[in-house]
Amino acid sequence: MNLKKFQIEDLSHPNSDVIFILESPHTQELNVGYPAAGETGVNMSKVIFNCEQPLGELIKNRAPLPTQLSILNCSRIPLQSTCYGGEKLPLKLVEFFRIQTFYDPLVQRQKKQIKDILRSKIGLNALDSFESRLYASIQISQKAKIVVCGVIAQCFFEEVTKLQGQLRKATEFAWKEFNFSVFYEYHPSSKSGRWSDSSGMEALRHYLS
Repeated sequence: MNLKKFQIEDLSHPNSDVIFILESPHTQELNVGYPAAGETGVNMSKVIFNCEQPLGELIKNRAPLPTQLSILNCSRIPLQSTCYGGEKLPLKLVEFFRIQTFYDPLVQRQKKQIKDILRSKIGLNALDSFESRLYASIQISQKAKIVVCGVIAQCFFEEVTKLQGQLRKATEFAWKEFNFSVFYEYHPSSKSGRWSDSSGMEALRHYLS
């Protein structure tokens, strides 16, 4: 099966102030061809810039923003089978997409389940891709802060860097030849509802300023 038509490239720009790491594209991203184009992107724009346009659209169109941003998806293809329009997906890929279904109130237990799947053959390929894109993105924006959104994105980040950030707290890291700070945030989807709680987003706004 050719997955290229379902692959969305990152919005990675030189000299970014912040690199957002998200999980994967969804239906709207496939329609327009860039990350954070749907309701997730709108939720991010509202919090960061008090703006209704999806964040991916602002970055894609090089809108004059007060903060320069890049967006990386851990997975360049959607992690939900529903995004593939009824195409017959290989069984191993369906198995890999189980990382979207795990939930455990104990986050470390949830992360263990996700990381077990990330260590499969498909998972390791996805990690290799993410590592090379993360490296390239930091290389062209060495002063950028990094915000990792959601548990799956945190698992990708931790598997690749062997580092572990903290929820809504900045942590300073050295990785390869780079030094940067990392901030873990909840996933910006409407389903999680975390980004619609304005008081809960103060720590992120403070980190970005």
